[in-house]
Amino acid sequence: MKKLSLILLGATLFTASCKKDDPTPTSSGPTQPKTYSFDNVSYSGQTTRLDMLGELTAEMKKPASGTAVDAQVMLNMFKNENDPFADGALNSATKQLKNKCFDVMGEAPSASTFEYYMGRLASLSAQSTGTWSPGTAGVATSGSKAYYLDENGVEYAQIVEKGLMGAVFYYQIAETYTRDGKIGNAVDNENVTDGKGTDMEHHWDEAFGYFGAPVDLTEDNYADKSLRYHAKYAKKGSAAGLQTVGKVMDQFIKGRFSISNKDYTARDEAAAQLRKEYEMILVTTAIHYINGAISDFGDDAIRNHEISEAYAFIISLHYNSDKLISDADLVMVKDYFREDMGGHKVPSFLNITVAKLTEAKNKLSAVYGLDAVKDQL
Repeated sequence: MKKLSLILLGATLFTASCKKDDPTPTSSGPTQPKTYSFDNVSYSGQTTRLDMLGELTAEMKKPASGTAVDAQVMLNMFKNENDPFADGALNSATKQLKNKCFDVMGEAPSASTFEYYMGRLASLSAQSTGTWSPGTAGVATSGSKAYYLDENGVEYAQIVEKGLMGAVFYYQIAETYTRDGKIGNAVDNENVTDGKGTDMEHHWDEAFGYFGAPVDLTEDNYADKSLRYHAKYAKKGSAAGLQTVGKVMDQFIKGRFSISNKDYTARDEAAAQLRKEYEMILVTTAIHYINGAISDFGDDAIRNHEISEAYAFIISLHYNSDKLISDADLVMVKDYFREDMGGHKVPSFLNITVAKLTEAKNKLSAVYGLDAVKDQL
């Protein structure tokens, strides 16, 4: 027994010695950052377009203060022609909104649709900037707030601004910069240009530029950040506990990290997941404004303002061929906000009811699995 004990003790000591001598496995390779912090990032063209939409939106809001607007000025801003911007840097830029805008005729609003809305706004404001009433375009007020509505209660400033966020920013992210034509294996990811990266890296950075977020945005600090466009509206979902901000940022970071490290499987996973998470920004924001319109239903100005925003985010769902909602269901939801006029369905909010708004909300909620939080958005 003593001999057996000595043998077992020796074996134990030998095993322990071997384990001690074995090198501890260490992780190799770079670590994915927690923020969008990479070398050679550039998306100045996207920032320029965000700024252009900002000036166009300010122009479209002038009728709410009693000032008529000129259609040509707005169209010039859309196309960046004839020096229409107050910021001279935008006039001298080679960028524009129109040539990046979705432009295929169909259910999804195209560039020509938004130009039509601009023309309508100019025509109506030239005729009247008086008080709005059903059937008469004008300024609808609620306390210190004022909105210019057409005769059907539609606020074109909101339809165009939020609509172009979808038809330009979201469309470019979902259908251009996260697809094979910009980040597929045939795109150069070897030759680095200082300040710009490889072609593939740069294309992904351009997608991030359309989001409107600072590079250090996280789910934990979004309340303290200055956000623009979709990055700002992503807060609606995060406020309801959906972590919309963090999920979108995580995929932007994962995609860029994967591209820089030539992990193309992870790149493709990030691209697909980014489109999915970004879509949630649109639907949660749409439901948020539907909730607002239901709560404010007795206030003509606020109700129609909120419905205009909701409708614009709903139509933006079109611009992603991977969208979760079917085309038929999307048309169904849009029809709660439209009427047939002369054989064409156009946004019209005069006959909208709380019941219709609730049905639209419930349909979106059911499709996107948001029933548990739909009343909190």
